[in-house]
Amino acid sequence: MEDLYRSLVSDTDLISRQFTGAMFELAACEGPVLIYVSADYKVTCSHPTRAGFLHDSPETIKTLCGRIDDGDDPCIADVEDGCVIGTQLHTEEAHLGYFFAFLGGYSSETVQVNMDLAELILAQAQLICGLIEKNNKLHHMQLVGLSKRSTILAAGCGT
Repeated sequence: MEDLYRSLVSDTDLISRQFTGAMFELAACEGPVLIYVSADYKVTCSHPTRAGFLHDSPETIKTLCGRIDDGDDPCIADVEDGCVIGTQLHTEEAHLGYFFAFLGGYSSETVQVNMDLAELILAQAQLICGLIEKNNKLHHMQLVGLSKRSTILAAGCGT
């Protein structure tokens, strides 16, 4: 039973969905476009119509992920109609993919000048992933504790 609970709450797809739900809910319509890229390069975007480079040149995002994998983290790049900054998302136990913020109308020079602010945004994304993972572990421990005290589950295990 414990393995079942662990698989339910530690699944990277679950953490990714929780992350995008939390982050994209915070994204203002006029603010940065938030982009999540899974480890298998599936792209989810907070405002897809505002990040034209994702549709016009879909290979760009794979190239940026590759740069991050090669050590260019955080990664900054000029793209169509703006600039994108990104980082790898990971927790203590899993590689979750990549997180990018597209800043329409910005250039990489502008982002470099404000690098402290840009890195703060990326660090907050990383922090949210870590908190989601810790929350899921807590739920796992609670489920295990409940199942150990459950008279229904205990009776069913003996048969």
